Amino acid sequence: MDFKDKVILVTGATSGIGQGIAKKLLELGAKVIVNYAHSEEKANETKDMFGKYTDNVLFIKADVSNENDVKNMFEMIDKKYGRLDGLVNNAAYDKINSIENLTPEEFRKELDVNLVGRWICIKYCIHLMKKVKSPRIVNIASRLADRPALDSVAYCTCEAATVMLTKCCALELTSKYNIKVNTVSPSLTLTPLARQSYTEEEIELTAKKNPSKRLGKIEDTVNAVLFLLSDEADYINGENLNVNGGILLV
Repeated sequence: MDFKDKVILVTGATSGIGQGIAKKLLELGAKVIVNYAHSEEKANETKDMFGKYTDNVLFIKADVSNENDVKNMFEMIDKKYGRLDGLVNNAAYDKINSIENLTPEEFRKELDVNLVGRWICIKYCIHLMKKVKSPRIVNIASRLADRPALDSVAYCTCEAATVMLTKCCALELTSKYNIKVNTVSPSLTLTPLARQSYTEEEIELTAKKNPSKRLGKIEDTVNAVLFLLSDEADYINGENLNVNGGILLV
C-alpha cells in the first residue's frame, strides 16, 4: 500500500488506536495531521514519539464537536497542504452509566463527539478532498454498533448511527466526488485506556469468550483502516468492517 506524500487527517490521534494509525501512516511516507482535543501532555508525548517524522506531521488542537474548531482546523490544513487524501474519524468519548442515571447533558456530549463531530469533519473535508484522485474517509465505530451493552446506551446509539452516517455519506459523496466512505468497528482493544478501565481478570475472561481467544491489538484495527484508505480498496464503499475475532458470532 503506497501512502507516500498522501495527506491524511486522524482525529483523536494522541493515544490508542488513533496514535497507532498515525504512526503507521508516517512510517509509510504519508503526511499526517494529528488532531487532539484537550491533553497537551499526550500531545507532547506523541510529538516525542513522532520526532523523526517532524517534516511530515502537523499537530492541530481542535474539539471535533465544536464547529468553529473544526472549521479552523481545515483552514490550517488547506493553508499547509491545499488538499486532503484521507480522513480517519477516530475521536470518541464514552460515559459508562445506566439509563436511569445518565443525564441528558452526558447523552448529548456523546452524540456531539461520536456522531455530530464525525459528520462535521466530513462536511468540512469535502472541498479539500475534491482536489485529489482517490479520496477516502474511514469512520471508527465499535462492535457495539451491532450489539447492545449494559450501561452504554449513549455509546451504542452513537456507534450504530455512525454506521448509517457512513452509508449516507458513501451514497452521496461517491456519486458526486468519488469520495469512498467506510466504517471500521473494533471490539475491545488492548489500548492503554482499556488496561486502565479493566482488571487483568476481566481482560482474560473477555478474551476467553472470543472465538479467537484473545482481545484486539491496536495493529489489528490499524491494518484494516490502512487497507480502506488505500487504492486497493477502491471498490469497497459504504461498508462496516468488523475487526473483532468473531465475538459477534457468540
